[in-house]
Amino acid sequence: MPTKERRKYPRVETANSVSYVCIDEEGQQIEPGMGKTVNISRGGMLLETPKLIESEYILVATVDLEGKVIEIKGKVIHSTAVDSGWFRTGIQFLEANGKQHGIVSVFVRGYHYRKEK
Repeated sequence: MPTKERRKYPRVETANSVSYVCIDEEGQQIEPGMGKTVNISRGGMLLETPKLIESEYILVATVDLEGKVIEIKGKVIHSTAVDSGWFRTGIQFLEANGKQHGIVSVFVRGYHYRKEK
């Protein structure tokens, strides 16, 4: 029997390099890092990193095709090890719906642009 999809928004596969900063409840920066997106939707993303993300909140940043830095704040839902020795972290976006749509567009356009080259 097929399982029912629980996600509110469909996921799109991506492979974009990102930087991130783990932040605490007050918005203070705890620890920076680098990673890459695995997939993204209007509601969140799956991020792959070389180390476990243990903070509750995260600020993810990337550069769009015009060279502007795009950032979005999220809540860490889970962070688990995968066979490759890396970690995959599920992030739920906490920004307004318009900003979510904007960052998803940046990631998807950037991924497809690189794939076509």
